[in-house]
Amino acid sequence: MKHTRLYIAAAAALALDRAGKLLWGEANIDLIPGVLAFRGVRNTGMAFGWLGGMPWLLVLLSAAFCAGAWLLLRRRELGRLMQYALGLILGGALGNLLDRVFLGYVIDFIDPVFLHWFVCNPADIAITCGAAMAAGRLLFGKEESHP
Repeated sequence: MKHTRLYIAAAAALALDRAGKLLWGEANIDLIPGVLAFRGVRNTGMAFGWLGGMPWLLVLLSAAFCAGAWLLLRRRELGRLMQYALGLILGGALGNLLDRVFLGYVIDFIDPVFLHWFVCNPADIAITCGAAMAAGRLLFGKEESHP
């Protein structure tokens, strides 16, 4: 099956996001005092609350991104690293999209207390890690042979 790694990474990111939000989305727990806590937050915007209060615009933008990425990826051959990277991005985007569609906001709960300026969720982490992997591959990687 073409892009198997992409689908596995997307499914894993989505499953971890859903499980985390279900288990700790309403939490108020200090895991490591002064360093890390779980604090349930309802984010009606995107990163850092941008476009807050416009959930349907964000639903449309997220859905368009996911559909466009899927259509584009169906036609491309990707190396292993890019499959994992794009799978993480797609799985994270789908996790946050599900929140926006069914709740009208995204559940954030991972609070790196020492930073004092954001709370995130597993989907955000998957998107960030996938984007970093893709950027690293595009900037510094050599051509991979296709699987």
